[in-house]
Amino acid sequence: MPLSVPIIKVGRCLRDLLTGLALLNACYILPCTRCAWLLDFVLCASSGPREMTLPDTDIIIFYDIYGNVPGSSWSPNTWKTRLALNYKGLPYRTEWVEYPELTPLLASLGVPPSESAASPPYTLPAIYDPRTRKAIMDSYKIALYLDSTYPDTPALVRAETRVFHAAFEHAFDMVLRRHLRPLVLHRAAAVLSPPSAKYFLETREKALGFKLEELSPPGSAKRVQDWAEVEKGFSVVASWFEAAGDGRLLLSGDGTLTHADTHVAGCLMWLRLVFGPESEDWRRVEGLNGGFWKRYLAGFAKWMDTSR
Repeated sequence: MPLSVPIIKVGRCLRDLLTGLALLNACYILPCTRCAWLLDFVLCASSGPREMTLPDTDIIIFYDIYGNVPGSSWSPNTWKTRLALNYKGLPYRTEWVEYPELTPLLASLGVPPSESAASPPYTLPAIYDPRTRKAIMDSYKIALYLDSTYPDTPALVRAETRVFHAAFEHAFDMVLRRHLRPLVLHRAAAVLSPPSAKYFLETREKALGFKLEELSPPGSAKRVQDWAEVEKGFSVVASWFEAAGDGRLLLSGDGTLTHADTHVAGCLMWLRLVFGPESEDWRRVEGLNGGFWKRYLAGFAKWMDTSR
């Protein structure tokens, strides 16, 4: 029997199983629904080994998700790496990727798929560095790689902060980011190109079993509750900064950027782009905690270059 037949059958089983798991976990509204991507990955693998293809480049290639506004970077995850590259002053160029192209592209670069059950096998951000001929996926792994490979640039994850960073990512997601998803996910397709928007909606709605706009309908009691949780989450995160008692606008307190700061700023950039910079919802976020988040994000302006 040809190898492709059992693989396709396995793919179908995985699709059904993981769709069910996604529905059970829908209350958390995971940032990515693994089942649809995992099915793509399994079916892609069924076509046989993929030849690794390395780009012809003399500078770092940064892979970002294509939006419907040229030069716009909208993903909270890819913003972490864009801020890191700009902060370190490393030369790079952006290669914009459509959602349906993501899995075959990263597989062709030889990137190992993620083993996390909370994310699809392949995600962005990713980079390819011609200096070492390595491709790396995941913003935290990229930050560690850049710190190690370019030690003459300012570090994002100093050795003594690794425990802090591991705890921060989990805490930030549980306290705030997971509560934002019902308010944001159904609007995200509007900032994507047509091919990516179609893929984004189909994969998530298939996994969840309902339309994304049903997550938090405007004018509903659920929307009021979601905003209450978001405002509570922002207040908790603001209290982490306030606990230092020195008025700091960066978590380090010494003016240096950390990977954790890119996590927070990336989330704010996501909200600003998806909500719209002149929208009532974005103004609401900016005004929380005495305008702290507006001041916080303003401090990142010098690292927000999207022209490369």
